[in-house]
Amino acid sequence: MQVEYDTVIVGGGIAGLQTAIQLARCLRRVAVIDMPGGRSTIAKAYRNILGFSEGVSGDFLRHAGKEQAQKYGAILITDEVTKLSTDPSGLFSIGTKSGIHTLTSRTLVLATGMRDPFPAIPSFSDCVGISIFLCPDCDGYETVDKATAIIGAGPHAVSIADELIYYTNRLTVINHAEMQVDTQTVSELSKRGIMYREEKVYALHHTAGQLQEIELSSGERLSVERAFLAFPGAHALTELLRGFSVQIHEKGHIQTNPRTKETDHPNIWAVGDINEHSQQVSIAMGDGTQAAIWIQKRLRELER
Repeated sequence: MQVEYDTVIVGGGIAGLQTAIQLARCLRRVAVIDMPGGRSTIAKAYRNILGFSEGVSGDFLRHAGKEQAQKYGAILITDEVTKLSTDPSGLFSIGTKSGIHTLTSRTLVLATGMRDPFPAIPSFSDCVGISIFLCPDCDGYETVDKATAIIGAGPHAVSIADELIYYTNRLTVINHAEMQVDTQTVSELSKRGIMYREEKVYALHHTAGQLQEIELSSGERLSVERAFLAFPGAHALTELLRGFSVQIHEKGHIQTNPRTKETDHPNIWAVGDINEHSQQVSIAMGDGTQAAIWIQKRLRELER
């Protein structure tokens, strides 16, 4: 059965759910299509969000967001969107992998987020979001005066070390990818008191996700309390929009109107980490609310 919605939101992370809550409260027919996973699911304790100084997990926020969106009438669909198209009238068609769901919509929101390149290191999943982090802007504070390793690829790891030295001078760069770093850079790290190792991480030793030691391939064990990842290859999941007249930057992020979050293609909005801005939960929430307000204005115009 084909159902027409006012808005279909592709992606049910923080940004997508916030958009759905706001639009559902505007009495709009809203559907959110999402597959399990996403960046926020690995975050076990956001501590930089207003009201959650002791931390709140991405899973908690997503679960609460789903319940809240459904309370106001949003429809949540577990499926993968594989195709987006539009007809001459501007009505969007949304195709899914299962083929079960056939949706059309007057407006469309992309909230598909980003995918990160995670290394295949034993116990990594136990520690990420607790004592291993991705973003110095979000979690640099967690390293204050703590022994911290940057596990990554050459220059990328060096760059993160340059940011983290603001918080702690107890740093070790581990060039896990063994990407070439010139001798001058290694020398400069040493002058700044930053240790450097060019070998793979063999294992992570921890207690309930709290890092204690990093074991290198040589057998050396480094005593650490925190670690950051620094690998290239994180990319915004914007492939669904490749056939539309939207501006996509070199790194895959979408250019939107900063006031409305609408893309260059009429009636398509983009929210969250796929936009070109700091990747923060609070900003994702703001994107969702901001976009929803302007979508409601557009829908009112279309109804006149």
